[in-house]
Amino acid sequence: MGMVKKAKRVLMLGTAAYGAAAWSLRPKPKDILDPSWHREVPVRVVMRGLAWLLPELYDRFGERGVRALQYVFYRIGEERAPLLREALDIDPYDARSLGRVLDYEDGLVGVKGIWTEETRGRAVKEERYCPAAQDLERCPEVCTKLMLAMEAGTFSVLNPDLKIPEITELLSRGDPCCRAVIELPLARREAGKASPQATPGAFPPRLEAPGLREKLAKQALKSVAGAIWILVTKGPEQPMAWYEHFRYHPANDPGGSG
Repeated sequence: MGMVKKAKRVLMLGTAAYGAAAWSLRPKPKDILDPSWHREVPVRVVMRGLAWLLPELYDRFGERGVRALQYVFYRIGEERAPLLREALDIDPYDARSLGRVLDYEDGLVGVKGIWTEETRGRAVKEERYCPAAQDLERCPEVCTKLMLAMEAGTFSVLNPDLKIPEITELLSRGDPCCRAVIELPLARREAGKASPQATPGAFPPRLEAPGLREKLAKQALKSVAGAIWILVTKGPEQPMAWYEHFRYHPANDPGGSG
């Protein structure tokens, strides 16, 4: 009986927490009845929180504070790379194949996009719908400075010779899409070949990898704990590939371009 009561309490607390989170997004009556809207609530709440946290960290602790958070995301990216490579059948010498990382992530959070270039040397994805685009308007740098730190950790393990990953447009800045570019320094003839993993046409299918989400969640917890230990014992000045590219300064700070 005690276990049943505990289960009920957990369920009630979970329902209350979800209700508060959903209500914070100020839903319209039609949203409440829309299952797809409810699926987007978790990612929207998380991204809204990060959009508040990133500039707040900078205001309180400067670049060191933001760098510490970036390092946590970077370590998550580094240590998930082997799991992603195996589960998603990634060829690290094929730009479009490396893009399967983006396909998998997009499928998890409800982002929709198409690949406009799908060669072995260069892959370009235009993400045309993101459930959190409006929530990130306060701080679009969450994608270019924080999420990119995680991607840098992942791609630096998968192929350290990769050119610096780029996000050249953002929905949260009013652009028509989020445009991600992956490019490898291959010989011209090889670079121009179509990737065997290309998905021409409309939105690529959601990647299914049984058990991967659970493995990534467990690994992320270990990565966060390990990163925090390093930060506490050694400080935030830890090496990160391509750090100068995703170094954070607020858009209104004359010391940086955002």
